[in-house]
Amino acid sequence: MTSEPTFRQLQYAVAVDDHRHFGRAAASLHVSQPGLSAQIRELEKRLGVSLFERATSTTRPTQAGQDLLERARRIIGEVNDLAVAANLHNGELRGVLRVAAIPTIAPYLLPTVTQLFHREWPHADLELAELRTSTLVDSIERSEADLGLLALPAETRNLHTEPLVFERFHLAVPDSHTFTDDRPVSVSALSGFQLLLLEEGHCLRDHALAACRTVTGMEHRELRKVGLTVLVQMVATGKGATLLPEFSLPVEARDGSGIVTRPIEEPTVGRELALVWRSTDPRSELFRCAAAIVRTTLQARQAIAPDAKRPVRVTQ
Repeated sequence: MTSEPTFRQLQYAVAVDDHRHFGRAAASLHVSQPGLSAQIRELEKRLGVSLFERATSTTRPTQAGQDLLERARRIIGEVNDLAVAANLHNGELRGVLRVAAIPTIAPYLLPTVTQLFHREWPHADLELAELRTSTLVDSIERSEADLGLLALPAETRNLHTEPLVFERFHLAVPDSHTFTDDRPVSVSALSGFQLLLLEEGHCLRDHALAACRTVTGMEHRELRKVGLTVLVQMVATGKGATLLPEFSLPVEARDGSGIVTRPIEEPTVGRELALVWRSTDPRSELFRCAAAIVRTTLQARQAIAPDAKRPVRVTQ
């Protein structure tokens, strides 16, 4: 009997690592748990090491298993890329394309981006996911996602990063406040406000804090386990102010939202949007072409977007 593991055994081992549970891994693979367990035992026998620490409540990789499972992920990714490269010989992108976006981008731009992708690749089957930045990067590195839409600066490790557009931040306050005129406001206008932020783990929180690092007299409060929409609703009830990315305004600052907005005067207060993918992905050239189309579309949207909802005066 050969000592080399089979591809299916590697898939089973990675699934167990993902779910940290044999039963859930078996269910995700649509196989029986005894069958999966037998394949993992056979894999460990062939490799000569124990991959997992078995426990009643959870299953964890051993120290040796951590290294071997990462190698298994790379092998699975390479095999998947081989199949993708074969499909590209007909000049079209076919099969499943897994696209992920961070939560502060997905509701506002993912419909537009996927529409553009459908137009470019009519035979591709798009699968969408909403993931926080670190999870999104991990998923692409592990070949669990193909393309990611995120905001910079962020730790993208070895992924290819294709900048799209710079998205400015807007100050959002309850509509009971008013601005003195129609002009953008300085970030110093946040002095004396309580700035409402998403919890740690959302890159928008870090970007907002970085934008306000020079503001004195400003307090901030993190709202846990909520998204941007709930945060805006809290602003509308008078609980504080927040910074909104400009592409979110048509949804979050629409008429009747209870808030009013103004762009921040300082042109560097914002974030860079980007597409990311594995640099080894055989579809890289197609992804670059698609990024150029997305960039042009978003720039055109920025050119026609109004700077603010209506004139109001900030009171502190």
